[in-house]
Amino acid sequence: MTKKIIIALAAASMLLACTQQPKVNYKVWYDWPERHLPDFSALGQPDEQGVTANIDLRDIDDTKDHFCAQFDATLKVPAEEEYTFILTTDDGSRLYVDGEIIIESDGARGPIEEKAVKTLAKGNHALRVEWFDYDKGQSMVFRYSTPTISEREFNKDILAKEDRRTDKAPFVKPQVKEAAGRFMAWKGDDETVVFPVITDIHTAGRFSYKHIGHAAVAAEAFGADFMANLGDIGLNAYPATVDSVYAQSILDNVKAQMLKYDGIWLYCPGNHDWDGGAGRHLSEEYLSDFFQKPWEEKAGGNLHLTPGRTYGYLDIPAKNFRVVFLNSEATGTQGYYYIYGDEQLEWLASLLDSTPADMHVLILSHWMPHPLGVWNSTSINPVRKEASEKIMDMLSSYEGKVNLVGLFTGDTHVNFHEVAGGVNYYVSQGYGWVSPDLTLSGQTHAYFDYQESLCIDVVAVKPAKREVHTFRIGAGGADFDYEFGY
Repeated sequence: MTKKIIIALAAASMLLACTQQPKVNYKVWYDWPERHLPDFSALGQPDEQGVTANIDLRDIDDTKDHFCAQFDATLKVPAEEEYTFILTTDDGSRLYVDGEIIIESDGARGPIEEKAVKTLAKGNHALRVEWFDYDKGQSMVFRYSTPTISEREFNKDILAKEDRRTDKAPFVKPQVKEAAGRFMAWKGDDETVVFPVITDIHTAGRFSYKHIGHAAVAAEAFGADFMANLGDIGLNAYPATVDSVYAQSILDNVKAQMLKYDGIWLYCPGNHDWDGGAGRHLSEEYLSDFFQKPWEEKAGGNLHLTPGRTYGYLDIPAKNFRVVFLNSEATGTQGYYYIYGDEQLEWLASLLDSTPADMHVLILSHWMPHPLGVWNSTSINPVRKEASEKIMDMLSSYEGKVNLVGLFTGDTHVNFHEVAGGVNYYVSQGYGWVSPDLTLSGQTHAYFDYQESLCIDVVAVKPAKREVHTFRIGAGGADFDYEFGY
């Protein structure tokens, strides 16, 4: 009996050893103002340290700027092989293998991919990655491959584990219930048009796409008339840009989450929705077929798509309400985005001209043409400026002629509301990253961890009273509710 117990314990120990995930020790220093990598040996005690499952930034507070980190791990090599190491970072970084620097790409810069090849003998090998962030965005992805091992991150199982964990997030229903209570108190007996907004999910390389499915819980609780996906799914971010199979998996995952809502989705392309992997741009027709046409049948003839284009409108006849959805990305393939093309503007003018005088009209888009929507210097150029002024002038010309609720967008990763030319311009924050120095006057942002909190704005309109009220689910709560008239 004792022998059997010993054998059973040994087997259990072996199983645990086989299933145990590799560990990464990390240290973070939150005060590194320079534009280059530090001498980590001279930094002293770190501000934060711990153990994580991968060589990446998932467990590090990415709302900060001017910091640096060091990651140490052991790579187990089953047989001697030539290893290709790939390090993609923003900003600078170094990779050590057994104490030897094999990748060094220093300096404050955007994402750069570096590769190095080294033959490793069977056994354990020490890995160290040093990295720093200067400002305005940070990223780090470590991968490796061999002739017999397909390209993978250090811990190839961590993404699947995170996927399973976030799909059953316990914070969803309580946060939805709390916001829905505020909505019901405001609504009273008035008829409303209600829709949750999902925007700037930026799913490439992470699992925030789960929040699209979480929003379906909100749609049910609020009795939504439809749902709005205002774009920036994240297809032109690594690794989607180098892996078309991965890019397609993002599309499939997003659509699967959207299908959790048994209703109509309206989709507006974002500037991060065009690259389908390996430089292959998706056409407008493809995006329309994938994200807009699936809801035509459900709409029962009320969803009007423009053939071969990603703009159209949805009528809600029972509430005398029209929702227009636009494409602010031109063609997505000609070097410009944040552009409303002339053909689309002519279509919009014709639609507004033909809209019944008593119908209320809301316009959705990804890009905010109002100057407050210009949230970083890359958004400013003469072509975009002219295109933005053109649509704002056009909308102003319909003030008083059409019951125009306003133009509601995402993209900016903050919340703001402004009236210009008699037109309401409103931005929903969404899940996008933002740095404090990028928030402009009149804009607010709620910082949060998407693994612990929703960040969904539910828009509710009372047409009879010409009132709009937004309700924040999750990040910031009631402090980010907002109300205005039209």
